[in-house]
Amino acid sequence: MKRDSNAILIGLLNFSVLKKLQWYLVVIAGISSVIALVAPSYISGKQIIQANSSLFAGIILSLLLVFRTNSAYDRWWEGRRAWGQLVNDLRNLSIKYYEFVRPNLQEREQMAALLIRFANATKDHLRLLDATHSRAPECENPVSEHPMLIVEEIYALLEQKRREGRLNDMMFNVLDPHPRALLDILGACERIATSPITVSHKSIILHIIVTYLLLMALSLSPEFGMWSVPVVLVGAYMVLGLEIVAEEKEHPFGTAEEDLPLDRICVNIERSVNKLLLCDSLLPRDVEWGHTPPAIAEVEIAPSPVTQSV
Repeated sequence: MKRDSNAILIGLLNFSVLKKLQWYLVVIAGISSVIALVAPSYISGKQIIQANSSLFAGIILSLLLVFRTNSAYDRWWEGRRAWGQLVNDLRNLSIKYYEFVRPNLQEREQMAALLIRFANATKDHLRLLDATHSRAPECENPVSEHPMLIVEEIYALLEQKRREGRLNDMMFNVLDPHPRALLDILGACERIATSPITVSHKSIILHIIVTYLLLMALSLSPEFGMWSVPVVLVGAYMVLGLEIVAEEKEHPFGTAEEDLPLDRICVNIERSVNKLLLCDSLLPRDVEWGHTPPAIAEVEIAPSPVTQSV
């Protein structure tokens, strides 16, 4: 209960959207002030209120709250689900590779490096696509290594183990869905990054917002005069704030505060892969499988003090 109360308090004291809208609100306040001074002499406010109260309020609420906000959040949540699936597939691939192939320390380091590289390369690739909205697999300034090439290296490594007889066909078929899933996740994230909501949808919603705010100022100023300005500002903060939030949620792979925490997810992936493939607790199994860890090998090869004295 205390945690919920703290979350509500933090939310109430968060004015990040207001900071982003401050200059828009200044302009709207200026326009509303001019309308409040001029409109009472020319317009009867009651008729405008009756004409637009149901029509424009319904359009704003339905289009802006339902379509814009929900569609933007769906994109954000779909990206988060894709990265959650990426974490699971990399963990599964690490475990199955270790148990099926029974790799030595050097082979485990090789696979761990590939999996960690894939996560970081995917993050960089998506951030570049999210900034350019390019539909091409490579942008004008591509990342140093494309995630597809890393998946190709993973398949090459697995095929090498199969040729060596350390992976039979059944084991390979069990491992195969996870590298294949990496490409599926990459494709899903590329689709999100390169297919933003169309310009026509954004423009019509912005036109409706502007029309609604102007009509609000025109309808309230004959009755309330300058007191209509703060009312218009409150309405502008609500509708424009939702538009700003939706715009940020629409591009989930960037580096803004509202975007997905890809850096933190990549760090968690690195920790998981290292724990599954490079943990010191795996060294006894190396001995069991006939692999001699470097540290043990050095202890066995180094001559004892008694031997040296003899």
